[in-house]
Amino acid sequence: MAAEITVATVSEFVARRRAEKVTVATINRDLTAFTNLIGSIKNQGWIEENPVWLFEKQGMKEVLPVITLPSNMAIQRLAARAPGTLNYFPKFLDVTGGRVTAMAMLPWADVSGLDNPVEGNVKATLRNTKGERVRAIELRQQAIDILLKIPRTNVSPYIFWNSTEHGYYKDPSNLFWEYGQETGFDARLHDLRHKFAIERLKEGWSIYRVQKYIGHGSVLTTERYYLRYLTAEEKARVSADGDNGFR
Repeated sequence: MAAEITVATVSEFVARRRAEKVTVATINRDLTAFTNLIGSIKNQGWIEENPVWLFEKQGMKEVLPVITLPSNMAIQRLAARAPGTLNYFPKFLDVTGGRVTAMAMLPWADVSGLDNPVEGNVKATLRNTKGERVRAIELRQQAIDILLKIPRTNVSPYIFWNSTEHGYYKDPSNLFWEYGQETGFDARLHDLRHKFAIERLKEGWSIYRVQKYIGHGSVLTTERYYLRYLTAEEKARVSADGDNGFR
């Protein structure tokens, strides 16, 4: 019963999630959903207070990771260590800002416009996304040029293919972690996504455009992660009013 949920109940829930090693960001998302549910019940007049609102989330602040921005030379060394089509993978992440899994599982069939391989004509449809939201991005010329270099095969429909039963590199993050240790990469493969976002902001993309392009569910996430790496002048520019996020 909703009336039986108290602040102590919420506190116990959070404690259990922490014991399960769930991240603070995930717990906060859980609490947001919980708040909305209990809030709806309160609005119906079935309870007088929303105990989730009353819960003190002290110590629940998300600790953002320090982002390491690999140099182009480091990316080249990492790529040279990788086998087969994975040789192209780090640079493709660097010029698309894509998540590792989404790009590892990208098939040729989900890239359109390569018959006219120029920026503005080629799009990639991303299906294996966080949150399972299918979305399309317009590929920049650097990404298109990489695709034109990758050999295709009948063995697998995927761009970054191999000859295993699933046809793609199932866990490139772990593979590249090992390669990174060997080559002195000193970053995670996921940091290439952060690098893309920060570089686009510094070159003039708005915060809204970066958010839409890399697929953050909220512009607040994009701001939280990347504004800390910009100057005051850059922050004012990327957050300017009137930008619809596409230019």
